[in-house]
Amino acid sequence: MIIGNFRASDYGLIIASFSYNEQFVDEIGMNVSTIEEFIGNNPVPTYIGQNFTDKLHLQITLIKNPYPLYNKLYFNEKDCRSVLRILTGINGYQWTKLITYELDEDLWYRARVNNVSYKRIGGHIAGIILDLECDSHFAWSKEYSITINAKANQHFYIYNNTDDLNNYIYPIVSIVPSYAGHITITNINDNWDTEIKNVKSNEKITVNSKCQIITSNKSHDLLLNDFNLKWFRLIPNKNEYVSNVDAKISMIFRVPRKVGFVV
Repeated sequence: MIIGNFRASDYGLIIASFSYNEQFVDEIGMNVSTIEEFIGNNPVPTYIGQNFTDKLHLQITLIKNPYPLYNKLYFNEKDCRSVLRILTGINGYQWTKLITYELDEDLWYRARVNNVSYKRIGGHIAGIILDLECDSHFAWSKEYSITINAKANQHFYIYNNTDDLNNYIYPIVSIVPSYAGHITITNINDNWDTEIKNVKSNEKITVNSKCQIITSNKSHDLLLNDFNLKWFRLIPNKNEYVSNVDAKISMIFRVPRKVGFVV
């Protein structure tokens, strides 16, 4: 298990369960709230939209790895302090990974530790119980990094295999045009033109669409004024692009997964 800079394996810990009941309901944060409004004299409300109202929650127990066999299975005071000082010192949501050998892909979560308690056996501390809360109901894919050597007026494709079919993915995009001028990159499927003017030759423009920040590795006065403020965004599935100039285009992004916790 990984939470931010904390790795359970660094402390000789593994995930375990002390529950012997194999039948239970595991909530995965998919509760939906419907947004409706009564309009005029219509006795039936008009559907406006919906949103997810829950977050992912998980309780896991860390125990000492029983191998090699001479390992002590109980936690002493020093063991507890070394773990708790790190886990309770983390502020905010951190990238979290629960390592399992049964997943089809590399899944990550944005989680924080809400509470810590002990599991005792015969008066000894046998496990450290962590209550985790995520920032949403989503898990996340690994970070995708895609680089395209785009040719002027030739189409290229970016595939977005998100599980959230109603929202965009906002990537971090780096653009290095081959010559000076203005560059326009069009998402044909979305009819969305991103344009930056007065770009220098081999100038690297970085567009963080999620945080809405645009920067350059060179002196570029009034960069924000030269940008048409159409931040890069990916629709679900295929995104067909075309650039008006030769350019090296790189995209970095993660996509949400509707899977809950799989441990």
